[in-house]
Amino acid sequence: MLASAAMGTRRRPLRPGRHRLVFATVVTAWLLAGCGGAAPSPTSTPVPSPTPTPLPTPRPPLTEPAHADEVYLALLADDIVIAPINADTGVGGRDPVKRIHATYDGWPLAISEYKSSRTLASATHWAAGTKPGSGEAPIAFIGLNILVQWGPIASTTQPKTPDGKKLASAGRLRDALARLVAPLSERTIVPIPPITPVSSPGSSAGAGPSAAPTATP
Repeated sequence: MLASAAMGTRRRPLRPGRHRLVFATVVTAWLLAGCGGAAPSPTSTPVPSPTPTPLPTPRPPLTEPAHADEVYLALLADDIVIAPINADTGVGGRDPVKRIHATYDGWPLAISEYKSSRTLASATHWAAGTKPGSGEAPIAFIGLNILVQWGPIASTTQPKTPDGKKLASAGRLRDALARLVAPLSERTIVPIPPITPVSSPGSSAGAGPSAAPTATP
């Protein structure tokens, strides 16, 4: 009886198919346990802060007595495209002390330096509300002790009237001079309209301001 009972409780050997089923079940459970965890969090990359673009340093205005070379170089730096020709000086230190001859937008340009604003006023005798006449440039500006004349000068005829393109160039020249040798007064054959500011994609191309013309006594 005991022997029969013992033999009755003896486990039956697993069939080969069951071995494979048990092994596959264990492997599957192990894979699920290894891959079923939380996904790793992505590594955060710090975003660099944008570098602010430095603003151009405002150019300080000149003070009296201003020099023709200073005005010439400052106009070039302010994108006023001037082609220099030559320069001369007053004999014996007389006014004008120095005059730079150049061209701007196809018209002659002269930048004259006087000893003082007082001697410049005495030399020009500008009357309020009057227009230039024969022997004068169609457009002229006075600031401090500096006289800037632009346009052809004829001794026997009235100054030439600028067209729309020339008036726009005159407006840019006036605005640049107003920031440089204020207060600025003007004497023109026709009124110069205000210019509309436009945004510029960048500074003008070029190697920088060229040297001021050397004066010839």
